[in-house]
Amino acid sequence: MIISFHLPTKIIFGPGSLAQLGVEAKRLGQKAILVTGLSSMRRTGVLDKVVSDLKANGIDTLIYDKVEPNPRASTVDEGARIVRSKGIDLVIGLGGGSAMDAAKGVVLASTGTKSIIDYFDAEIDEKAPTASLILVPTVAGSGTEANDGAVITNWETGEKWEFFSPYFLPKVSIVDPELTLTLPKKPTAQGGVDIFCHLVETYLVTQRPPPLADGILEMPMRLVVESLPQALSRLDDIEARTRLSWVSTVACSQFTQLGAGAGTMTLHGIEHPLSGYYDIAHGDGLATLLPAWMRYTFPVRQEKFYSLGKNVFGETDGILATEKWLEKIGMRLRLRDLGIKPERFEQMADCALRTVSWLKLHPRLLDAAAIVKIYQDSY
Repeated sequence: MIISFHLPTKIIFGPGSLAQLGVEAKRLGQKAILVTGLSSMRRTGVLDKVVSDLKANGIDTLIYDKVEPNPRASTVDEGARIVRSKGIDLVIGLGGGSAMDAAKGVVLASTGTKSIIDYFDAEIDEKAPTASLILVPTVAGSGTEANDGAVITNWETGEKWEFFSPYFLPKVSIVDPELTLTLPKKPTAQGGVDIFCHLVETYLVTQRPPPLADGILEMPMRLVVESLPQALSRLDDIEARTRLSWVSTVACSQFTQLGAGAGTMTLHGIEHPLSGYYDIAHGDGLATLLPAWMRYTFPVRQEKFYSLGKNVFGETDGILATEKWLEKIGMRLRLRDLGIKPERFEQMADCALRTVSWLKLHPRLLDAAAIVKIYQDSY
């Protein structure tokens, strides 16, 4: 297997590193749009702090705080129109994965006049003039600050599309764990589940990787398993928050490809219709489907599940250990708890197969019947 490792993003990491934003922004542009959520950044005072820093460094900043929890194509398109009309040369994504993915979409859509949806699987002119991108995560979870992917929802159809583009690789990402200290328990737990799934999916789906690849995935999984309960028991535990922030950045980056052993995130693929159709939190959807997805995968990856139990949890049964951990962090959920109706299972399975091309790479056939069965077992 030939692996191309390409991560041109400058990552500035550590408590207090947000103070570097203004200096980094000044190198990349003069007129910025700050893409963020509806209210959380104002409530915590982070938005005012960021705007003041940008102003002090001579950056003219427009605030675009309309991003939803599952960012919509229409929101991205509106942001792109602002970038074009105002001559903006710097896009800053501030918030969780939704705000950062929306910022990525704004950069890509602003290179032309089409909707972001039209760029899915389309040829992209990489020489087109584009705004620079800076990402600042305030949640340990998505890891989008270190990769070239973004998930955007077509609200009219309920479909979530994952885009990949060189435009999505930020020039700079500032990962400051202090920004996660004000995050309540529920989104902290949801983000932690997302981190774990980024790692465990690639770990279980891959086939016979070399030891380096397993080790790269097992250590971060252990850190999430240990650190998330610590952060939930004391939300201001900066050491636990720091470990989660760093693992979040690593877990969804190309670092997991080192050793040529990472598989694809097929659980994410079958979760997307849940949050697309029902607008639920991504972490809730993953937590709900994870045990059933594991049980479906077990017959063709028994040895990997044994290694998961032994090397990550210190137990013999990797699936049971995962379920106990979900229970411990308050994330042992069922689809019925999320208001998802069984009569839509077939529709959602069809949606997953239409919108997620990598499902065919799962080691056991993931056809419509198999996906429906996982939904049923998660209900």
